[in-house]
Amino acid sequence: MTTATQPPSSHTGLSPGWSLALGILLVVAGVVALIHPVMAALAAAIYVGWFALIAGVIAIVVAIRTRSEPQFGWRLAVGLLYLGLGVLLVSNPVAAAASLALLVGAFMAASGVVEIMLAMRMNPRSGWGWLLANGIVSIIFAIMVVIGWPMGSLVLIGYLVGFQIITCGIARIGLALAARKAATSA
Repeated sequence: MTTATQPPSSHTGLSPGWSLALGILLVVAGVVALIHPVMAALAAAIYVGWFALIAGVIAIVVAIRTRSEPQFGWRLAVGLLYLGLGVLLVSNPVAAAASLALLVGAFMAASGVVEIMLAMRMNPRSGWGWLLANGIVSIIFAIMVVIGWPMGSLVLIGYLVGFQIITCGIARIGLALAARKAATSA
């Protein structure tokens, strides 16, 4: 009995060479974002803003095309909301990135409070101190975001963007190397 097997790269449409090149470019772009975090934060805000603009236009078009359906008003309102948000983000990316940093800080603070509460409930079981420490560190980071706001928060968002791009690049490189290895072993 013979079975024809294809290398994994042909199943996924993944070209190991192009994937490796893209991964390397992403890592380089991530490093550039870490070197210039404020520019990275502004670029991210503009990027999200354009997506909101496009989503708003599409939502408005869908609402108009389905205006005879019962949810027309809500669809139109969501489209206008996205459109307005996109205009605000694109027209003032500094304020957009600073607002995003405050949102990240709020999530860190909330996460820290929840982890401290969980740690107190777990006390005296093993490992409760790690939760407590992580909760305290999360709250300290949230305070640092607020203290450094707005300029310091732009740096924070830029660093987050840079690390995310580097992580994506490393994942792409790993996929490319796995696909290349599978292709040579098949």
